[in-house]
Amino acid sequence: MWHTDEKNNIAFSFFIEANCNLEKLQGITIEIAETILETFQSLYNINLEIKEPNDIMFRDKKIGGILTETKLKGENVKYIVIGIGFNTNKEHFSKDIKNIATSIKNEFKIEIDNLKVISEFCNLFEPKINAKLQKTKAN
Repeated sequence: MWHTDEKNNIAFSFFIEANCNLEKLQGITIEIAETILETFQSLYNINLEIKEPNDIMFRDKKIGGILTETKLKGENVKYIVIGIGFNTNKEHFSKDIKNIATSIKNEFKIEIDNLKVISEFCNLFEPKINAKLQKTKAN
């Protein structure tokens, strides 16, 4: 379960029409997590950790998570929906989660540009998913 507010966190989903064998998308959640880590390292020089299969952590506290849902027809994936939630600028957590959840701002004392993070993630992830699906781009 993920709860977020509109201003202080990132929450977005995207849809990919896959039309490929299920095998091609094996490990996609971990690849998304690795791309999230790459994004924060690239933009802010922040090192985060993956708690497999779908959590992004810092010092044993959850900062973000990934949900993937696929629509199958036999062994073929028709499409995949990927949802990403991330605590970026949130400063206050309720009593019931403050010992297990945190944010980039709380841990690193910096303000995150959420749109910049989403844009960088998409720029890094697009060639990876295209390679997985063996799509070619027209120049």
